[in-house]
Amino acid sequence: MKIVGVEVFLLEFRQKAAFVLAGGVAATAGARSPRVLVKVTTDEGVSGWGEATPTPRWTYETTETIVTTLRRYLAPAVIGLAAWDLDGVHRAMERAISPSTTMGAPLAKSAIDVALHDVLARRQSAPLHELLGRRRRAEFDLTWMVTTLTPADADALARDGLAAGYDCFECKIGMHGERGDLELVERTRGVIGSRPLQVDANRGYRLDAAVRQARRFEGLDIALFEQPLDGLSLAGYRRLVASTATPIGVDETLRSLPDLLEYVRHEALTVAVAKVQRNGGLWYSRQLCEMALAAGLGLSLSGLTETDLGLAAGLHLAAAFDINPLQLNGPQFIDTPFLQERVWKGGGRVALPSGPGLGVEVDEAYVRKHAVALTLD
Repeated sequence: MKIVGVEVFLLEFRQKAAFVLAGGVAATAGARSPRVLVKVTTDEGVSGWGEATPTPRWTYETTETIVTTLRRYLAPAVIGLAAWDLDGVHRAMERAISPSTTMGAPLAKSAIDVALHDVLARRQSAPLHELLGRRRRAEFDLTWMVTTLTPADADALARDGLAAGYDCFECKIGMHGERGDLELVERTRGVIGSRPLQVDANRGYRLDAAVRQARRFEGLDIALFEQPLDGLSLAGYRRLVASTATPIGVDETLRSLPDLLEYVRHEALTVAVAKVQRNGGLWYSRQLCEMALAAGLGLSLSGLTETDLGLAAGLHLAAAFDINPLQLNGPQFIDTPFLQERVWKGGGRVALPSGPGLGVEVDEAYVRKHAVALTLD
């Protein structure tokens, strides 16, 4: 079974709510929010779908680079390869776009990787988690994100999450100063009571401030303090982990398996954050999760506000490694109109899809009708 076609579609959706992180305002309510879908087809007529989410405030890959990288470099590199040979496909993609300090265009590579996993599972008429070899859970809690430019707004946003049926919460911090961030977290905790609460600084702290904040979070029962520092910063993370009982997670700078190995060797994290797109797809995400478990680390799973297509991919990975709750908050920020049936049914709890492949059926007619042309003005 060989790859004979790779099609790339750019879709735009309406942003349902503002998205603010330490790097700035990533999206405003009502704005157009792009997603890149990829369809991979084999010579046996089996097709699968993947997704890439342009997030320039978080990473260097933009809508323009993702689309052009897929069309001009990655698609030609994988045409003619065996669809089952995921190792060979990734090596071909790495020759086309070489790894450097990152794995090289991981979001674009992830779209092809996930589509191929979808293909392989569909060929066996099996859900993707069977291809991964295990299912340790089938229901998951999603986190509701409290993200705002004004800490005083946290109360209302947290109440919105409760009203929407969520029982797990995450605060975006790193942009209000130590006291403002602490106020945001305290306000959220005051509204949600004893429900699980995580915080994500998106590299927004210097080391001394991160140490002080982590110690304050101990009294607020914070389940995870994610990505407080910028850069690999092994010495900084080691000091931070040693100075607090608050679990410390790494996301953005956990760019490859060797990165994780170095964090483990330096005792510089408590929780490894898996992210399907950041790791270039499920192939390397699985390896990262296995390595983290072997090292005795906790595991978390976050996303890039994907549609329900990307949500499904994350759920299958989470099912294999028993990860919960999940920072897969795409449903909070965009709708998914191109699936015949959504994965997210409302509320803060979601079930593992049981259909073949990813367990979702793409309305291809919708995708082709609503795809927009890429402009490079």
